[in-house]
Amino acid sequence: MPPVKTFSQLLILLLAGNVHAADPAKTFFDVELGSRFAIPACAANEHSVTQRLCHNAAQTTKTAWGTTDYAVFFPRPKVVPYARGELNVEVINGVIEAIHVNTWGLQTQQPAMDMLQGRYGPPTRSRTEKLANVRSRIPVLHAAWDRSDFAVRYTGATTGIDWGRITLATPRHQKLKALPD
Repeated sequence: MPPVKTFSQLLILLLAGNVHAADPAKTFFDVELGSRFAIPACAANEHSVTQRLCHNAAQTTKTAWGTTDYAVFFPRPKVVPYARGELNVEVINGVIEAIHVNTWGLQTQQPAMDMLQGRYGPPTRSRTEKLANVRSRIPVLHAAWDRSDFAVRYTGATTGIDWGRITLATPRHQKLKALPD
């Protein structure tokens, strides 16, 4: 029987090695790009202050480009200076294709940019521009990191000076919805 015992031990080791480990580069607030969407719905009144990942089922929408968009709330054990509100997670056939992190706009664009550069290195490309129709003297940062299996986009301010966005997206999502540079 020793060969059976050895085979069993080998099988256990092989199976243990196949456990999926999250890729930190593709993960924001414990939500991983390319993984199955298995985030439970939030309980009543759990949306903004939660001790676990959960999504607000009432805010789930379908996008024009064919994804299901979930508002995902995440626990905040410590202050994250750039993150604002919930995540928007886009899913196709149960797989997370994009993660959007809202930011506090111009006031936190440098901490957000520092975090992204610490995580992904120098951007593939970047630029600054003035926000149209706003009297802000602070230029808006735009940066892009292109990887073989995902992309990261950062816009320091989107529709106003107090909203920005970080997006992680799969190549599939990029084809469905052209991401800005």
